[in-house]
Amino acid sequence: MPRFKNERYSKRQLSWYLWPLPALAAFAAQRLLAARPDLVETVHSQRLFRALAGPLSTVTSLVPFSLTEAAVVLGVPLLLVLLVIWLIRLFRQRRKGLFAARLLRAVAWTLSVAYLAFMLLHGLNYARLPVAQSFQLPVRERAAEDLAQAAEWLVGQANTLREQTEEDETGVFRLSLGIGETLKTASSAYAAASADFPLLAGGPLRPKGVLLSHYWSYTGIAGLYMPLLVESNVNIDVPEHSIPETALHEIAHTRGFAREDEAGFLAFLTGLYSDNPDFAYSALLGAALRTLNALAGVDMDRYQTVAAKLGDGIRRDLDASARYWKQFEGPVQEVSTQVNDAYLQANLQDDGVRSYGRMVDLVLAWYEQQQAAGTLSGAIRVLAPQ
Repeated sequence: MPRFKNERYSKRQLSWYLWPLPALAAFAAQRLLAARPDLVETVHSQRLFRALAGPLSTVTSLVPFSLTEAAVVLGVPLLLVLLVIWLIRLFRQRRKGLFAARLLRAVAWTLSVAYLAFMLLHGLNYARLPVAQSFQLPVRERAAEDLAQAAEWLVGQANTLREQTEEDETGVFRLSLGIGETLKTASSAYAAASADFPLLAGGPLRPKGVLLSHYWSYTGIAGLYMPLLVESNVNIDVPEHSIPETALHEIAHTRGFAREDEAGFLAFLTGLYSDNPDFAYSALLGAALRTLNALAGVDMDRYQTVAAKLGDGIRRDLDASARYWKQFEGPVQEVSTQVNDAYLQANLQDDGVRSYGRMVDLVLAWYEQQQAAGTLSGAIRVLAPQ
């Protein structure tokens, strides 16, 4: 018996010192494997990540509400209750220092293991092969003329798609299926695209609309991926034309594409495969606006020429979006942007929130590829000749 007690004591002692190991192992793995994206791609992103994330996303998708939101809303008061209980128990303890140390050890282990889970379910995917390489897209420096040509095509297609969508009484875009059904069917675009791009394959899942989206808008955030639940969360208070694109963007993260520019491009790409004009319009409009912004940075005259071709319906949608987001400008949004910027930089994205803009490089590469193959006319499923 004394030997058994000594072994238990030894294990308890080790637990005081080993708690950093999961977090340190995860951090070191991301940093070291950043030099071997091919290894991350084949071993982690295409195998281990899918084996872990697939079943988890299937389970969380069965729940009709956002588990992430529930954790935030219920977690704060629960933590306060637990804190009060802990303080009461601490007050009754004789060895208060040991009791407090044990709690801190438990918290440290929880955070360390959670960080390891984050890396396995998201963080390591920042180190996988770039989409430009795995999808064989010719990314390179572009002249203003190339930007203008692609932007004009995107604007033209967005105008055509806008005519196939519904409007509310003020002439602003309205989702034909409603928000709930739109989110429920979002992953079907990935299923369609996976026939040509197998890396996009995965089981059906449902992005979750956040009930407290109005208050969430103060952060300036339209979508959020919760890695520990493999759950996509979408702001549903925003003007509806952006909701399909946001849903497709967040699904990209559940498929193992962590970089924001790549998730944005995949939202565009999968939107083209959707048989719902709402998704195609949302994806094309998002790409058109980002390409126009890039064009404005290099050639204002060309930008004004192409931007003038935006249709009246699109202009009403953009005006509604500008009015909506104007009311949420303030310090909360600024802090949120700074936090997001720091998070991205901590995960191998040196340009932080500016990385979102690199989506345009991928869109232009796709456009060049389609143009060279003569397949632009059939690139958008709902507009393709029958």
